[in-house]
Amino acid sequence: MFFRADRPPGDGLRGHEVVGVCPEYAEAVERYFGPSRGAAWVSGFPPEVEMWRIAVTPEQVRILDFETRFPSASSR
Repeated sequence: MFFRADRPPGDGLRGHEVVGVCPEYAEAVERYFGPSRGAAWVSGFPPEVEMWRIAVTPEQVRILDFETRFPSASSR
């Protein structure tokens, strides 16, 4: 999840500002566009671009076991 600095994260999300392109963003763009087009996309940002690195920590983790809870749905 990436946010530009002109649209900071809303309430409930915590993050910190990164000046320049986040390395994770550059990696994601290169995976999506391919190495050459990804590098061209990232080079289009000004060097002083401000981005936010966001961390989301879940409060709960649940396992949905549909075979046990709904056996008739999984037998189809």
